[in-house]
Amino acid sequence: MMSSTDVLTALLHTVLASSAAMLLVLLLRRPVRHWLGASAAYLLWLVVPVTCIAVLLPPPRVVASAMQLMSTSPGIGMDIAQPLQTFSMSPLLLAVIWACGALLTAAGLVRQQRRFEQGLGCVEQRADGFWQAQTVAGLPAAMNVLRPRIVLPAGFEQRYTPQEQQLVLLHEQLHVRRGDIVVNALLAVMQCIHWFNPLLHFALRCFREDQELSCDERVVARMGDARRSYGTAMLKTGLALSPLPVGCHWQSQHPLKERIAMLKRPVPGKKQWLTMVALSVGLSSALGYAAWAAQPATMEAAPAGALHVVALKVDADGERQQFQIREHAGKPFAFALQSGKGVTWNAEFTLQAADAGQLRLSGEVKANGAVVARPSLLIAADTPAGVKLSNADGGSVLDVELQVSQADSTPHSGATQGRISVEPQSAPASVPSFATMAPPHYPVSMHTGEVILKIDVDADGGVTGVVVDRSSGHADLDAAAVEAARGWKLNPGSKNGKPVAGQVRVPVRFAMDETHTETSEVTS
Repeated sequence: MMSSTDVLTALLHTVLASSAAMLLVLLLRRPVRHWLGASAAYLLWLVVPVTCIAVLLPPPRVVASAMQLMSTSPGIGMDIAQPLQTFSMSPLLLAVIWACGALLTAAGLVRQQRRFEQGLGCVEQRADGFWQAQTVAGLPAAMNVLRPRIVLPAGFEQRYTPQEQQLVLLHEQLHVRRGDIVVNALLAVMQCIHWFNPLLHFALRCFREDQELSCDERVVARMGDARRSYGTAMLKTGLALSPLPVGCHWQSQHPLKERIAMLKRPVPGKKQWLTMVALSVGLSSALGYAAWAAQPATMEAAPAGALHVVALKVDADGERQQFQIREHAGKPFAFALQSGKGVTWNAEFTLQAADAGQLRLSGEVKANGAVVARPSLLIAADTPAGVKLSNADGGSVLDVELQVSQADSTPHSGATQGRISVEPQSAPASVPSFATMAPPHYPVSMHTGEVILKIDVDADGGVTGVVVDRSSGHADLDAAAVEAARGWKLNPGSKNGKPVAGQVRVPVRFAMDETHTETSEVTS
């Protein structure tokens, strides 16, 4: 069952999406009508319901690996910052205010509908299947959603010539066949839901104008030789004194001059029809997709595989580091180290399950950006192993000792999802870890790929610099990852018990079903 907050959030999203769609249609309707005809302008309004439906669909998912909380490590694994409250007032109070406004709007529309129907007087069915009223104001009209009926004004045969009668009836029959009564009923529901949106009320008037102009255009397309008679019939029709929310009738706001002027325009041909359909479908699909993709992504926990603790002791020409990295099998982990001789060593490894309960450690080691080796080792859990390598000229040596043990992948009590942490060992140094991490915003293009970021962290845990270490190949993905990283907060690394500046290397993976972010490489 949806809470009041969920209802208000969905309401806000649909209002924003529909308002953007309505503004676009209001800007395009007149140029499109001039270019492709009135029916094309009427079809443009399809964008509004499509965008409303799009934002109600499940948003893109952002999946962050669930990491284990290390309560014994001070400053590591802090909770992610709570999202800002969307509403300053109580959500329940706002929901009650909205519901009251919706009910009052619905009551007003029902009153208008009854006033119009009561103004018709006694309505009787004719022998030809149509209905005859005792008044003329706002008639003829197409009414009733479930059993549509066409109501004609009093003295219909005396008021109109036979040809004018044929044209008027064709106009109302087109309303019924196209389902315009149902469309207007759905708009009345939308008017009740979005009663507080002033743009909607103006857009509804423009929509009803386009609806009538489109129907006029289709009548002229069928009866092209009767334009003058059709214009005369418009002048003879009485305007309504009261609106008809659910139905199609001659309103007092109808642009009669514009409707008569439109009769002089040529009827759109086959190519124009194909163009208008393609334009409406394409614009609706594009805007609906953009509205769906622009929703804030939801963060979910990724299925956790075997979680391993990798204890590393690294020596590069006398420069030593000792730390632990917690990672799932199949996920790469990495580190970087500046040697005592000024050589920058970078290593990236991946653990995979092997036969007989063993693990396969494979990866790539670089010295100053040049690949030195791609080692592949079979190691046993809880058993020390090592790799010793030198650069091309033998002037620098990297000695790596490691021991892998399997950890419980289920978070302990108090751990939260979406946490990224690298646990330091007791001494002599620790590395930065994430305190808060907002997921990146998925771009509208919905490209997929992986961005490798290199993030500089100061001694206070602030992000002082973000660069793209390896591009995804898509500028929008790179920009989204960088923008997200600038807002992250980290717990600084430490050395000799004091906070120190450091650097962390983070892969951010974008996929249609998930955006995955994990700590990958750390230097301090």
